Amino acid sequence: MANIAPGEPFYWYEDGSVRMSYDEDPYLRGGERPDELLDVMRRVGFGPLADPDEDDRQPTCALANFALAHHVTGVRLSRRLLETAEFTCGFVTRPVPSWPRM
Repeated sequence: MANIAPGEPFYWYEDGSVRMSYDEDPYLRGGERPDELLDVMRRVGFGPLADPDEDDRQPTCALANFALAHHVTGVRLSRRLLETAEFTCGFVTRPVPSWPRM
């Protein structure tokens, strides 16, 4: 996702467990192995990733997230792939209660 938010979330799941994640701030990582990808994150443009006050570069999270996803999955997420990909979506309706709400 890319929008006007200051950062984009990233979640790395493996076998149903979160190995590494962050929401808007890559300095605040979570998961079972939050520091496993630090070297890769630095190479793809996230900066030192230790203390945001000491980091003089602002990460470009959208591009760095794509590069990080490429490293983790081995799939290069190109513009063409995203434009031609087919996504399956669905709707889930909530059941209407049989009694009236007051």
